[in-house]
Amino acid sequence: RQDEPPLYWAPDAPDDDFDGAVPDPAMVDEAFTTWRHQVAQADEWLDGLDDDNLGDTVPHRDGTVSVRDVLVHLIEEYARHAGHADLLRECIDGRTGQ
Repeated sequence: RQDEPPLYWAPDAPDDDFDGAVPDPAMVDEAFTTWRHQVAQADEWLDGLDDDNLGDTVPHRDGTVSVRDVLVHLIEEYARHAGHADLLRECIDGRTGQ
């Protein structure tokens, strides 16, 4: 949402998403709660759009971006992080190509 500040990021602390990250159960629960909230907001936003609106632009930081670009960016981010998780799994169990 445009009216909310970016999560885990600030101009004077661009690495806040990494600083203080520890495998603390409370921190993990908080992160998943935040993620679920963000997913629910995105679902609500997308439910209000027709397929014909994918080329429409929406406000983003200091400019605009198309709805299509937002969705492609989400796919890229999930794919990238899933790939990172797969590399970690390969380091643990040695299996490749799974």
